[in-house]
This record gives sequence, C-alpha cells and structure tokens, in this order.
Amino acid sequence: MDTMTAPPVAPPPAGRAGRGLRWGVAMALVLAASSSATILAMRRTSTTFDEIVLMAGGARGFRTGDFGLAPDHPPLMQYLYGLPVFLSHSNYPAEQPGQWGSLTRYNYARSFFWRQGNDPERMAFLSRLVAAALAAGLVLLTWAFTRRAFGPAPAFVAGTLVAFLPDVLAHGGVAYNDVPMALAFLATLWAVDRATRRPTLARGALAGVLGALALGVKFSAVLIAPVALLLVGAEALTRGGDRVWRRSLGIALAASLVGMYLALVAIYRGDFLLQALRVGIGQQLVHVDAPGGAPNFLLGRFDPNGWWYFFPVAFLYKTSAALHLLMLCAGIGFAGAWSARRLAGEGEAQVRGTCAALRALLASPLRVPVLGGLVFGAALLVSHLDLGFRYALPALPLLCILTAVGLARLWPTISRPAARVGLVALLAWYVAAPLTAYPWFLSYMSEYGPGRDSAYEVLVDSNIDWGQGLLALRDFMRDNRITNVYLSYFGSARPEGYGIVYTALPSFFPLVPMSVPGPSPHWLVVSATNLEPVYVNLPTGPALRRVRPDTVLGGSLYLYRIP
Repeated sequence: MDTMTAPPVAPPPAGRAGRGLRWGVAMALVLAASSSATILAMRRTSTTFDEIVLMAGGARGFRTGDFGLAPDHPPLMQYLYGLPVFLSHSNYPAEQPGQWGSLTRYNYARSFFWRQGNDPERMAFLSRLVAAALAAGLVLLTWAFTRRAFGPAPAFVAGTLVAFLPDVLAHGGVAYNDVPMALAFLATLWAVDRATRRPTLARGALAGVLGALALGVKFSAVLIAPVALLLVGAEALTRGGDRVWRRSLGIALAASLVGMYLALVAIYRGDFLLQALRVGIGQQLVHVDAPGGAPNFLLGRFDPNGWWYFFPVAFLYKTSAALHLLMLCAGIGFAGAWSARRLAGEGEAQVRGTCAALRALLASPLRVPVLGGLVFGAALLVSHLDLGFRYALPALPLLCILTAVGLARLWPTISRPAARVGLVALLAWYVAAPLTAYPWFLSYMSEYGPGRDSAYEVLVDSNIDWGQGLLALRDFMRDNRITNVYLSYFGSARPEGYGIVYTALPSFFPLVPMSVPGPSPHWLVVSATNLEPVYVNLPTGPALRRVRPDTVLGGSLYLYRIP
C-alpha cells in the first residue's frame, strides 16, 4: 500500500469486489481494443528492417540446431519468433560456410523470405502474433502491478495509458525485441522489489530467473542490476539495523544468482561458461557508448555522436500532447500529496513530517517506477545510439504507472465537475490520438510535429520509416494501374517479392535491376529516410524536400508524379 496519503475508509468487501470487477471488465475491453488495432494494422505492413533476421534466424536454428545467425542479439526472441515459422514447413536457402556477418545474415533472411517460394506475408503474420501477445502481456503486467499496489482505478488508467502508447501499438505488431524488453524489464523489477521487501528463497530465485529472461531478450537488460541495487538500498534505509532481514536478503540474493545462472545456461543451450552472453554484452556496450559510429538524425541535423536531448525531444514527437498534459496533472497530484504530508504540524513536527514523507517515499511501491525510470532514462541520455525512440520503450510503462498514480492523488481534490470532465476528456483524447494514425502506427507523429507528411524533417529510421510501406505501395499501384515506378527504398524487404515492379534508384540495400518494357515510369517513390542524407545520398533529395509529394503511403513512402 502506498503511504504517501492516508488510506481511505475501506468500503464493504462486497462493494469493493464489485467495483474491482467492473474495473477489470473495463480493462479487458481496453486490452481487446488495443490488441485488435495492433493485429489489424500489422496485416497491412510489410516486414520491417530488422525483424526478418530474428524470424529467419530462429526458424533456421530449429532446423539446424545453430542459432548463431544474429549473435548481436540474445537468442530468446529468435526462439519465440522462429518457432511459428519453423512449424509452417518453410523452404530454406542453401547454407554458406564461415561466420555470419551483418550483410550475410540479412542476405540469408532476405533469401529465406523472398527467394525460396515462401509466403512472406504469412510467415511475418505468424511471428507477429507472438509479438502482439507479448504487447498484451505488457499491458496486463502494468495493470497487475498498479492494481496490487494502488487499487483498481489507478490500475485501469495505467493499463490504458500503456495500451494506447503509439509505440506499443506499432511495435506490438513487429517481431522484434523492444516491446518484449519492456515487459521483461518491468516484470524483473517487480520481482526484485518483492524479494527485497520480504526476502525468501523462492522470491529470490524468481527474480533471478526473470532477470535471465530479460537478458535473453535484449542485452540492455544489464541496467536491471543498478536498479536492483537502488531498491535494496532504499529498503535498507527503511529497515535500519534489521539483522533478520539482512540474513534473509543474503539467502534470497544467493538464490537469485543461482536461478539466473541456471536459467541463462538453459537459454544459451548448455553454454556453462556463458561465452556468447559475455561477448554479446561487450559488443552491445561498445555499440551504444562508442561516439561517432551511428547515423543519428534529429530535427534536420545529422551527428554521428548523437545528442543528450535526443530522447526527450523524440518523446515529445512520438507521444501525444494529451499524455504530456496528463503528466502535468499527475505532477500536481503528487505535489499536493507531498505538501499535505510534509507540512503537517509546525516547527519540529513539520520536520518530523518531512522525514516521515521521505521514509514513506522510500517504502512506497512507487520506488519501482521511479528508480527504474531514472536509471533507464540516464542510460538513454548518455547513449550515443540515437536511432530510434523504440529504445526508450522499457521506461514508458514506468512513466505511465507514475502518471496514473498521480492522477489518482489529484482526483479526490477536484471539487468542480467540469474539471473532472476535463480530466476524463484528456484521457479520451489520449486514446484517440494514436488511432488517427491507423494503420500506420510506426509513423505516428504528435501534434507538435510539422505534419505527418513532413515527419522526416524531425525524425527518420524506425521512428517513422522502417520499411513498412510496401504493401500500401503494391495496392496503390494496382488501384491506379501503375505498372512501374522509380524506387528508392529504405528497408530489408525485397519489393519485387511483394509484386512491385520498379526501376531501381539508390537504396539502403541495392535493389535488383529489373528489365521493364514499355515507357519510363511516371511516378517516383522515395522512402522517408532516404529523403535525408543519412544512409543514402539521393541526388534528387534536396529538390524533393522542397516540393510537396503527391501522396504519402504508410507514412513512410513519398510519391511524386513525374510530368
């Protein structure tokens, strides 16, 4: 129970159970709506840039026993995304001897999807169903954590905020590791906090196993370690010299380390030295911290060293203004609760009130989202890898929990009905804002942007354009009887694999030249990322940025009609 405010008078158990049931039904409806939006949207998007490697690598691993196609990623998501594809009895490319380089692994995955007679849309859909289930799990976990600590109403708000985050709607339909990392991060922090408050052998082992699963999803899970240390420190400050607790904590810590090690050995298929894990973490740290190595882009500027403010700015553009206003209201709610607690009494009593408020904060369940968000946020600020706002996904559910609890603190203090209606309207605005981008959640831009047709002026890459628009282009060409287009594409998919006939222009992966009879194309199609000289220096890029496209497909493909 959170101790920042005095607990309300408990209602009769029957009434409390009835209200809890109604809030639970409401949460189920929200989850059904968000999951439906994600699943329906993912049917209309072509494969995105990186997901084909996890799907192909996992399917190949089940076939050959070798999951080494993508050593820079932990293997757990290859298992989950590759299994449905493997069970669909797909055809596989011929093996090439030697180590898998980055280009080689993409070539293998591209051949697997589009040159072996497989159905790329069906294979992607099967794996993406797993991704959608994990996104639903993230919503439910946020709801469960908040409900246990703060009650059903804040839990409903927190779950709704996570369910309609634009990046959860978008990446919940992509077979990659960003949403699963957010799920594993929150689950592990919750387990660590429970093991810290009441340390037992079982709770320690569970926290260790969940930490191993998080490391099996993404190497950035190493950030769980400093958060765990801070949680232990916070509990120690509230315990004082409790020797029994310290002894129990030692036992739980030993169980946690043993559970984590055994789970990691299982994830890495009997690698008792965990060599692949150690190499992968080392490579990830170099990849994130090395300056000058990433094609970072923000607000029309390119800088390989990145910017400390990239993620705060991206947060403004990739989440709606309604969320920012709700966060402001939540801050007012927290400030009022803190003042009421701290200013109780006068003189010495006021000092005691301040100390009691600090102790209450350290003991509150809020320490999980606060400490987790601070550590993950600090890591984002110092990172030199500013390619995508999706990297910040593990911090967003924590922010949603804090916002929901702050709103719950504010609600009883609002006396005017109009103000309460306004707060509910803000939540409705929050839900509706990302749905206006359906089905192109990946290219969602907030109200602050220059307009969704000009989003590339602010952000590129996976923020708005991850190669997801080929199905929309295919349908547009069919509907308008367009036989051939000039194409500059940013993505790993093969456009010809979706039935698109094109004349190749400079692209991230060189497009296969096609012999197209008849007149020259009358349409020029350019991926949003290629409009900026980040990966591809398109000669016509400066001129195209000065003119308005005739149409934009999927929020990512810009079409210009050639007179």
